[in-house]
Amino acid sequence: MIKAGFKGIVLGIASVGLFLVGTTAPVQAASKTVKLPSSLKGSWYGYLGKDENDWHRYGVVKLSLTKNFTLRTYTSKKKSLKPLRWEMTTKVPVTYTKKAKGVYRLYSRNKADLDSPVFVSRKRVNVKVLGKKKMALKLRMNGENVYLFRQPLRSHVWTYSI
Repeated sequence: MIKAGFKGIVLGIASVGLFLVGTTAPVQAASKTVKLPSSLKGSWYGYLGKDENDWHRYGVVKLSLTKNFTLRTYTSKKKSLKPLRWEMTTKVPVTYTKKAKGVYRLYSRNKADLDSPVFVSRKRVNVKVLGKKKMALKLRMNGENVYLFRQPLRSHVWTYSI
């Protein structure tokens, strides 16, 4: 069940992206920046759920992990999540530091402190999707774990509330 309406979820994700625009790593972390492994780079999809006001719309977020942290939100009127209609994009230049074995932390390249850290786990996890195990990328944002897949799936709803 979605804790907030679809527009609230989209605004919550946008606020995370906009929050990251004004954030950066402390000087110590900047000296320890690393490259993100190629297995984590590229596009990942998360499911936002159904719009509570218009139950015919499904929300999807496309996250790109490259030298920029790019969040794109899409909607679809079909359960298959095809075709996707673009809604908005948030793009933040980031650097990565190694937090622990296989865990990376994202820092924005601007001049403020980061209150809400974003972590990416290199170790992909197996999660159940429609009774079958699928590989997913675990991302920790705002103290919550979210799962991302290489293609859009109606599974593991992001439960952001604003």
